[in-house]
Amino acid sequence: MAKHFSFYAPLLFLVTSSALIVMVASGQCKFRNGDCTADCNDRCAGAVNGSQGLCGPDIGGVQKCWCYFECEVKTCKENFVMSENCEEHKCTLACINKHPGKSAEGKCRSVPPNLLTIFCQCTYLCP
Repeated sequence: MAKHFSFYAPLLFLVTSSALIVMVASGQCKFRNGDCTADCNDRCAGAVNGSQGLCGPDIGGVQKCWCYFECEVKTCKENFVMSENCEEHKCTLACINKHPGKSAEGKCRSVPPNLLTIFCQCTYLCP
């Protein structure tokens, strides 16, 4: 019985304490601004003063217009359990769906003692 409890204790802790961590730093922000067209830079300059527009791949490799600008970056981290063994691309997609438009990214994390990668840690821009 004690062996089983020691296995599930870290998982129980993870599930019951899905922490939300907020960090603030000065840096570069970005957001997607439609399809990649010749007016990408102009659209970005019109959306955010001082921003620069560059074309780059989105998830799936489709070229999109990305606007980059200096900002105070406030990021949050949140953990949640995946329904099956965590895979990076599924984790990132789950984070994007959970936090749309917030530059969400996911990383798979493990829980000792057997180090199964069973939860996803989302990092995203927060207010």
